[in-house]
Parts: sequence; structure tokens; C-alpha cells
Amino acid sequence: MVGSLEVIKASSEGAYTPEEIALAKAVTAQTMLFIGGIHGFSAQEGKKNRALVQLEVHRLAGDFLTLASHELRTPLTGIIGNLQLAQRRLKALKDQFTPPSAQICEPLAQVQQPLVSASQSAQLQQRMINALIDDARIQTNTLSLSLKPEDLGTLLSEVVARQQPSAPEHPIVLDVPPLEQSVPILADAGRIKYVLTTYLTNARTFSPPGRPVEVHLRVEEALARVSVHNEGAGMAREDLDHIWERFYRAKGSAVQHELDLSCGLPLYLCRVFMERQEGSVGVQSAPGQGATFWLTVPITPSRGK
Repeated sequence: MVGSLEVIKASSEGAYTPEEIALAKAVTAQTMLFIGGIHGFSAQEGKKNRALVQLEVHRLAGDFLTLASHELRTPLTGIIGNLQLAQRRLKALKDQFTPPSAQICEPLAQVQQPLVSASQSAQLQQRMINALIDDARIQTNTLSLSLKPEDLGTLLSEVVARQQPSAPEHPIVLDVPPLEQSVPILADAGRIKYVLTTYLTNARTFSPPGRPVEVHLRVEEALARVSVHNEGAGMAREDLDHIWERFYRAKGSAVQHELDLSCGLPLYLCRVFMERQEGSVGVQSAPGQGATFWLTVPITPSRGK
């Protein structure tokens, strides 16, 4: 209820005439129409204002991230270089003692561990900055891809081999066609590996301890399809509708791994990277049933056909 309309007869004698009743009904109809128009106008103005505010927030966020990413990249390059130099010098020092004694190994290990940890953190930050720079290029229509003939099976095997040692508690079960059966694609190898790495990192982060992550590669007509499945808690429907959006993070998720620390960009970048290579991405999930992230990319016809 938004109000009331009360009609009072000036004279208390006699009943309302048909003309008076018709007038009251007409006034009531016009009043309802007027109130409805006000509500509709207010709702439209609210949506318009919210859209403008959201657009401005995204623009300001993009400008800030562009500036911050470029400013952070230069000193980070120096940090990574010095860490690598320190690790090489430490290894050279260790090699001077052959065989190294326990008195030498223990102090060297105490120095080496912080260097390894710092190097991993620096590389994580570098991946985050690269993601921000890629996003800035997308927003300014300056993103370029280096498309070359590649074998998707080889790219997938390389990513899995690099990922497996980092988290042995989550074994990766790889199901691909036989080695002699190539899966030729025209793609940017670095971008494809980024998508595959993001999928695997996400799957292993949310997998229960000791449970494997399943990776499948299939050729379906003119498309190659890679799917990555985990047996985690799954995702809510509201998250599935927005998970590929820029800056979106699932409600209630804790900032505890790389995907959270990248401002909600990794899955958005995955979608853009695959679409720029005439591919697609998707996810299938339900609460309590795990999640399966997939991508498709066109097969390159053989030259002999």
C-alpha cells in the first residue's frame, strides 16, 4: 500500500449518483496511473544511477590497477634477479665442499629455505602483476596474441608435469590420447598454459586432502576439449552465473590462494584468452558435487587433407 484516496460527499442527503461514482472511479484510475508512473520513473532512475556508478568504479579500478601494475613490475624484476643470484651463489658455495659435511649442510639449508620461500612469493606476485597488465591491455584493446601451430596434448602434459611436484597430496590423473595421436591447434602457447594452470590451481586448492584431480583431453569433431575435475564442495548457482566476470569473487571466499589474491581476474582472463583464440570456456558444478572447468579450442586441419 502506497496511500489512499478518500471521497467525501458535501451533502449528507441522498446516495451517490452514477455520475459521482463514475467521477470517483476516473479520479482513482488516474491517481493509480500517476503513482505507477512515479514508481516506474524512480526505478529506472535508480537502475541508471547504479549502472553509471558501477561503470565509473570499474573505470577507476582499471586505471589504478594499470598504474600500480607498471609501477610494481620494475622493482619486482630486480628482486627476482637478486634472489636467483643469491641461490646460484649459494649452490656454488655448496659445490665447493665435496662431499659436504653436516656442519656445512645445515647452515646452508637454513639460508636456502628463506630464499626459496621468497622466490616463490616473488613469482606469485609477478603472475599477479602480469594478470593486471593483461587486463589493462584488454580494456584498452591492445592485447596481442602470438598464434602458432601447437600440439594441445604436449602443452597439457607440460603444465601437469610442472604442477604435480608442487602439491603431491593432490595427485593429477591425466587422461589424454596416445602420444602418436597429436591434437594440432593454432594458439598462443603461453595463454593456453595460463588457462590450464589456472584450472589446475583452482581444482587442487578446493580438492579434499588426498583426492585426485582428473584432467581429460578429448577430440570432439572439429574441437579439442580439456576438462579439469575436482571433488570439492562445489559452487552455488549464483556464483556459476558470474564467475567469469571481471573482478568477481565468490561470496564468502577467503583470501588464501593465488586466485583470490588476483582481484578476481584469473577466470575472467581465461575466458578472454580462449575467446580470442576462437575457443570457449565453461564450468559445471553443484553444491557437494565438485566442479568441472572446461575449455574448447578448434582443431587445425592437417595440411594433407
